[in-house]
Amino acid sequence: MKKYYIVIVFLIVSNIFSQNKKYDTILFNDIKLNEHQLFFKYESIRALEKCFGKLIKKENSSEYENEIPLTRKKYQTNKFSNNEVSLLITKDSVFVYYLNFEVSKKEIVLKYKGKKIILSEKFKLSQFKSLFPDSYQNASGLPVVSFDQAAGVSLIIKNKNIKAYMNFAFYDGILSSVVFSKKILTIRD
Repeated sequence: MKKYYIVIVFLIVSNIFSQNKKYDTILFNDIKLNEHQLFFKYESIRALEKCFGKLIKKENSSEYENEIPLTRKKYQTNKFSNNEVSLLITKDSVFVYYLNFEVSKKEIVLKYKGKKIILSEKFKLSQFKSLFPDSYQNASGLPVVSFDQAAGVSLIIKNKNIKAYMNFAFYDGILSSVVFSKKILTIRD
């Protein structure tokens, strides 16, 4: 009977460890969007529109669009967006939570393991695979489409002891968009 208990405990423990997915981790302060942090102070909407183009206030939003990741404080936010970017705006700060690289000419610069990585419309899935192998192993795809045509991959972002996710969408092997959220988003989300 003891042998059965040992085997059952072994199976449970091995199952628990097999479900633990590893992701590459980046520090929040090591992410910049055109020389801005992702969460920064602003003076006026007009100043933001000079940087991001004409913004439209959105009334409807999904759950990941209402909370600013990587903060403990709950902010009252308004969502503004256009074709290239979506922002959560408080009374004096802005958080960039979505960037569409197909439309935007902006770049996100990551500092990771002493390297400066530039994310733009030219960044390829093969580059991601070589730079972030742990996260690439957990990539999601679409059921009937090859992985090279549509893939979703996530990185962990840490700010002190708070964690969030940087979710990438690749189409035809090229970076299409990035979403920052408190949970992992798959390509189907």
